[in-house]
Amino acid sequence: MTGGRMPAKSTAGFDACQARAIFRRMFSAKTARLLFFQYLVLAGAWLGLFILFRGILILSTWSFHGDATPGLLFGSFAHGFLFDLSMAGRLSAPFALWMIWRPEPGRIERRVMLCLFGLVAFLSIFALVAEVEFYKEFQVRLGPLALEYIGKPEDNKTIIGMIWHGYPVVRWMLLCFVVWGLFLWLGRWLLRTKAGRIRWQTQAVASVLLIAATVISSRGGFRGSPLRWGDAVFSQSAYANHMAQNGVFSLIDTVRHARKATASTRWKKLMPAPEAFQITRKMILLEGETPIQPEVFPLLRRSRPSAIELKKRPKNVVLVGMESFSARFCGATGAGFGATPNFDQLAREGILFDRAFSVSTHTAQGVFASLCSFANLPDYDGIMKHSLGAQKFRSLPSLLKESGFETLFLYNGDFAWDNKEGFFRGNGVNRFIGRKDYLNPVFVDPDWGVSDLDVFRRANEEFSSLAAKKQRFLGLILTLSNHAPFNLPKPEGLERIQGGDRQNQRINGMHYADWALGEFIKEARKSEWFNDTLFVFVGDHGFGIPPVLTQAGLLHQHVPLLFYGPEIFGDRHEARHQVASQLDILPTVLGLLELDVVHQSFGRDLFSLPPEDPGHAYLKASGSTVVGWIQGNQILVASPGEPPSLHTYDLAFPPGASENLARQNPERASQMEQQLRAFVVSGLTALQNHHCSP
Repeated sequence: MTGGRMPAKSTAGFDACQARAIFRRMFSAKTARLLFFQYLVLAGAWLGLFILFRGILILSTWSFHGDATPGLLFGSFAHGFLFDLSMAGRLSAPFALWMIWRPEPGRIERRVMLCLFGLVAFLSIFALVAEVEFYKEFQVRLGPLALEYIGKPEDNKTIIGMIWHGYPVVRWMLLCFVVWGLFLWLGRWLLRTKAGRIRWQTQAVASVLLIAATVISSRGGFRGSPLRWGDAVFSQSAYANHMAQNGVFSLIDTVRHARKATASTRWKKLMPAPEAFQITRKMILLEGETPIQPEVFPLLRRSRPSAIELKKRPKNVVLVGMESFSARFCGATGAGFGATPNFDQLAREGILFDRAFSVSTHTAQGVFASLCSFANLPDYDGIMKHSLGAQKFRSLPSLLKESGFETLFLYNGDFAWDNKEGFFRGNGVNRFIGRKDYLNPVFVDPDWGVSDLDVFRRANEEFSSLAAKKQRFLGLILTLSNHAPFNLPKPEGLERIQGGDRQNQRINGMHYADWALGEFIKEARKSEWFNDTLFVFVGDHGFGIPPVLTQAGLLHQHVPLLFYGPEIFGDRHEARHQVASQLDILPTVLGLLELDVVHQSFGRDLFSLPPEDPGHAYLKASGSTVVGWIQGNQILVASPGEPPSLHTYDLAFPPGASENLARQNPERASQMEQQLRAFVVSGLTALQNHHCSP
């Protein structure tokens, strides 16, 4: 070789060696420990925490598992790993970045970061602990429902009191502090580790790698779309799918989307409003009902009198919304606990719909649906507090007030809760009798107010006073004693029921509510107005009991619906098996009263249905994006962006539901999906366009 130039190949080799040497200097053993050991240990600790609490949740809620086999629950852990990894990456990344760019922090700075870490850890662990009792109550993971009632100080005070008196707070908080202490000790050890001086090039590369790893993990891997709750749906078991979710993931996602009405927007894109109106009218309108201004209002109409033959037309109406009065614990609908002897006797003397459903899982939605015949729509669980709730509705109080009825609403507690008074004062209720309006009550719960007995006694007094003035009236009664923490009076002679195992508190809550109801009717029978009055009894919602049937949580919304009036119906008394809904109450009452008024009910007159009609009902649990459409013994469950599922169900004892039958019966699934879409879009269009009332 001549000359001083080296061959090109040797130059390339030299460059490669130089690059490797630079890489080694940038990624020393200490740097590797910084980049991988600390980050991986921290992320691994979060993963372990989420897996531990998934196990605690399953063990604590095992009675709800239904058809979830051990194999499916193993799948819950496997599918849940994506959600756990997503949260582990997000929660670890800020502290890992701090360790990269501040390898030798001062003592004060380190303490500040340790405090921040402790705060994040405590909030996360507290959420995981609280989720156990939350799931027992509502059969959903943490999400919109958990934040629904956080707001006004007086509301927060009531919620805190209810939680303190009704749940094992001390036991769970001890667990929370123990786990938090161990986790904080680990974090303190990691955040105290010193990496020494690091080249800025190393810090930059490490940051890029860390951010990339965090993005990939938070998205659930290399996916076309970000991780979302629907990715937890991997089986036909609602319980197993619930267990695959991550409560902290759901809660953060809820906060992130709190100001976005995404669900309603996605629903409205599924069908044009004119098409939705047309399909909805075919489902809802009965023979002889003609729509008014159909291009504007989906269901505005006049209705004919009920087809049922009455002994006489009622003069007054008393509608009793019964707190948490689940059909699953009611003797008239098949339960064997013996908790509701008084209601059972009334059912034998009236007309009972034993397959009735509440529209949702909270009192506010049940009262709204029963009195306004308007559904609980996606994004509008709190419609009575929402600005769109300020518009007028063709509510039952409004319609009867226009027809000369006095309207009054009696309740145990504070009418400011859920904005009940603010909403219904603008929708036809003249008088409100609430917590502070009872003189010398026999019992007062510190959280919820007076007992059901106090409410019923005052109701009898008010109704008798109105009847003495020859004044027709609509009396609305909403009970509350059958509610956690079940701080109940102990009436003489009312024996406590012991056969309900874990549900004893609930059963005895219903037992007391039933006793108070019996006392109400016993006194009412002595009054002149009793024989002229139509009574309607309905549960505002049920409560979560195992098993979890479908993603809609069917049993939570199964309630009794009873129309009662011995002198109204005469000798007619029966149990009807057609599906019914709280939405059907308003048009049914109008039909029985034979009032010629304009209304826009999203329900139907139950006594004018053709005998072969199986009935239908719409469901949407509070805080959930999942909606259900029931026809006869079938339910379609759907959510925007997710494939619907079709099931048959059985409300016997024990109850059950089939696997997803959508593939076996695609035509039926498609038909019910179209009906559900039309129903939701029609409701959203009327609500958002301020067309709930002319």
